[in-house]
Amino acid sequence: MTNTPTKNNAPRIAADVPCGHAVSRPDNADTVFVKAERQGTDYIHHYLIQLDPAPKVEMALIYIDPDELLIDHAVRPVFVIGDGVEAGSPDIGHIFKNPKGSFLKVVEDPKSQKMFAFIDITTGDVCRRQERKVSQVHMEWRIERIVG
Repeated sequence: MTNTPTKNNAPRIAADVPCGHAVSRPDNADTVFVKAERQGTDYIHHYLIQLDPAPKVEMALIYIDPDELLIDHAVRPVFVIGDGVEAGSPDIGHIFKNPKGSFLKVVEDPKSQKMFAFIDITTGDVCRRQERKVSQVHMEWRIERIVG
């Protein structure tokens, strides 16, 4: 995937970047994340999930401060999903399909080995408990390009 921010991609605060957009950090523009959000009781929680290059450790939510500066690519990443297996149980980093959509399974809190989050790859919303009625599990995927 080619990720070359243009000169008009000035950093903006995370709270102003729409959920589901491809973003980079100003100090590392070659790494692409998807910005994810979860609606809390009183406020919105903001997260990044590293997509490209794939993280060397387990794929996890990275909590970010709403005032952290990000380069917003103003588009959603395009996922290219490999052949899937029927049903089964997704592992961390797998994309799976259920009646509600397609989700990327990530570690919710890297310090806890039992908590997982599920990122809707269409919207960037952080969801819980999506592993019911799984129809396909895709162990291999990549980001083809960033499109508007």
